[in-house]
Amino acid sequence: GHALVQQQFAQATSQIHETSSAKGQQRVQELFGKPWWSLGRWSGPSQQFGKPEDASVQMLWSNMALHVAANPQALIAQWHKALAVGGYVMFSCLGPDTVREIHKLYAEMGWPVPGHSMTDMHDWGDMLVHAGFAEPIMDMERITLTFATPQRLLQELRGLGRNLHPQRFAALRGRNWRARLEQALAQRLADAGADGQLALTFEIIYGHAFKPAPRVRLEGSSAVSLQDMRAMLHAGRSSTR
Repeated sequence: GHALVQQQFAQATSQIHETSSAKGQQRVQELFGKPWWSLGRWSGPSQQFGKPEDASVQMLWSNMALHVAANPQALIAQWHKALAVGGYVMFSCLGPDTVREIHKLYAEMGWPVPGHSMTDMHDWGDMLVHAGFAEPIMDMERITLTFATPQRLLQELRGLGRNLHPQRFAALRGRNWRARLEQALAQRLADAGADGQLALTFEIIYGHAFKPAPRVRLEGSSAVSLQDMRAMLHAGRSSTR
């Protein structure tokens, strides 16, 4: 996905900021970093790593990160802070119907929930507006993925996210529990229409929004940051030309 975005905006400076963990940041460096001897490091558009400076980017693209953020509203606020006025954010994340079959299976087995509740796309839109974004547009689709074995299904789920639910199972589980889980998955998720493979639903949410020029409430005493003041003055000069 990163390669496609970079291809579309071939002359743009790329700023990559991994928010998941230190291990994830190291992995990003390995995947996208250019060695000192690479010709592209010196001749192509520059590529940087780490948190961008305030109001320094015109487009922010976040793929499958929002639903695994422990504090998603704080992450959205970081997006707003990083974008310049007139810039826009595009993102995707998982929605409430994701792996609904496994949630049902866990409930029937009497086990704690397998994952935290995903946020509805309308609530994401409200959070964008609350953070200061304008004209949010949200969309979603449901897709079904099939897996040949329970082991392959669990491997995929481990790579997609984490369980942030406060009532998740806290202790380690043994091999017998793992065997029961794999047996239940094989029995209950088998889809005759997919040649008996294990079918799992994923809800994908898409959204984008713009960062508008800041507005100041007229009160007895109003505080305006230097960054917002510059943006308002620039907008005023542009409108009079």
